[in-house]
Amino acid sequence: MPEHLGKLDTPHVAHPGCFATATLLASVPLLSLGLTTAVLFVTGITGSTGAGRKPVEGTHHPLRHSDLYSYSALTHRHAPEVAACARAATGVEAEFAFVPHSGPFARGIHVTVQGSLKTPADASHVLGALREFYAGSPFVRVRDCAPRVKEVATTNYAHLSAASSGRTVAVMCVIDNLNKGAAGGAVQWMNRMFGLPETEGLTACAPGWT
Repeated sequence: MPEHLGKLDTPHVAHPGCFATATLLASVPLLSLGLTTAVLFVTGITGSTGAGRKPVEGTHHPLRHSDLYSYSALTHRHAPEVAACARAATGVEAEFAFVPHSGPFARGIHVTVQGSLKTPADASHVLGALREFYAGSPFVRVRDCAPRVKEVATTNYAHLSAASSGRTVAVMCVIDNLNKGAAGGAVQWMNRMFGLPETEGLTACAPGWT
């Protein structure tokens, strides 16, 4: 799912949501390169700004602060969206076992995608594959260390890293849910649709709260 494909020859684009964006950035390389089996396990943590403006008990930030809990485990409505987008990007009919969590912060998404490697590989091999896959993608950075939400909050960047036990791989991805996962991603698509530089208007941090 490289981001540097040039101008789009289409009048319409549907941008994946924030959970879907982070999950796809972590999982599409694994499936495209045939590194893992087609069953992936996803744990995602989202900040309170992903819940919208209406303050209800399960999503209001003062209630979420200093707390962490899962919801809609294995039944989240975005799982079919992720599977459909992954299939379109890779041709692989993958299964995503997704457990989302409510995090005690305002902005950001942290996703961990785990899968079984088809061939044993260490972390350096997986990191190298991720770097090659995203070479030239202006907003994806593959890091040696574990990515942190604070590194990307208010930006359009995605930070990825990976760990491997030899047979099991974990790819971590962090994005800002309001920027890369929503408005910034939409602007990025617009730039490509109109033949503008893909980074136009997206390299500075967005104003707002963290």
